[in-house]
Amino acid sequence: MAASFLLLLTSVGLFLSAQAQDCSSPVGGDNMGLKGNDILLQSFPDGTKVTFACDVGYVTAGGSASITCTAGDWSSLRMTCKRKQCGAFEDVPNGNVDYSQGNEFGDKLTVTCKPGYNLVGNPNILCGNEGWMGRPPVCEVMYCHPPKTPTIGSFYPVKEEYEYREVIVFSCPDTFTLNGSKSLSCSESGVFSPAVPECVQIDCKEPVVEFGHWDSGSRGPYTYKATVTFKCDKGYRMTNSATIICGINELWEPALPKCEAPDPNGGKRLYTGLGVAFAAIALVAIAGGLWRCGFLKRLMKKTGSGRGDACAVPTEEDEVALGKLDGAAGP
Repeated sequence: MAASFLLLLTSVGLFLSAQAQDCSSPVGGDNMGLKGNDILLQSFPDGTKVTFACDVGYVTAGGSASITCTAGDWSSLRMTCKRKQCGAFEDVPNGNVDYSQGNEFGDKLTVTCKPGYNLVGNPNILCGNEGWMGRPPVCEVMYCHPPKTPTIGSFYPVKEEYEYREVIVFSCPDTFTLNGSKSLSCSESGVFSPAVPECVQIDCKEPVVEFGHWDSGSRGPYTYKATVTFKCDKGYRMTNSATIICGINELWEPALPKCEAPDPNGGKRLYTGLGVAFAAIALVAIAGGLWRCGFLKRLMKKTGSGRGDACAVPTEEDEVALGKLDGAAGP
């Protein structure tokens, strides 16, 4: 009887010993830890209840934060943690806020300024435990310093500084020409654009056209945009533009015209001159028109003299003879 009772006491003791087993330090979920002094303990007696809290920058997403030690095992932890949200950042006048990285704890936003504005302050703001960390930057209007005053000429208005997109206008004194843009504006980079112009004196050379003469337009000296129109001498024809303009680079634009004599080989000879005396005048039809430019000329050779024909412009003495030939010649 005594032996049976002793065995019963031993079994109960072993059962109670197993029921009272301690628990080791519990491991929580992501981004959380034990609250208070429990984080310092390595073991916990049976029946101990501990509570978890989300790490800095995280908040509970639901579920119980407490677990209990029972016979050496912890109950299941239901709580989960998620990152805090910082929400929208305050408005930055004349600026833009980029949330491409997100607006939760640990994310970073970037502030940029609109064209013509300069950012003052830190453009990168971090989302912290208490919200966005740091003062917002400021977008200040961009200013340009006055451009270098040209040696010749002036600009207006004259100020100590100019705001973004403000315009200045250049001008030159008489006899000078503005080479470049008349108007410059304060650009987003803080300098005037385009480049500062120059006041230059333009003097194109006297245009000379062989077998041609001045017909209308300017007379020298030839300044910028001076215009001259040429006309070919009698018997010559123009192969390109008759009017030229003095350009900013002191060259005539387009190129000087050319006056060329008609090619007798390219037309139909109405009067060949065969059997006539030396220096007789012939008519040649070239390019659909009747040209009074045919002569029979003596060709001097080392071995003696011969006869041939070439195209040349009639002289005043030839006019009477040419007139007599009108309608008299035939194919």
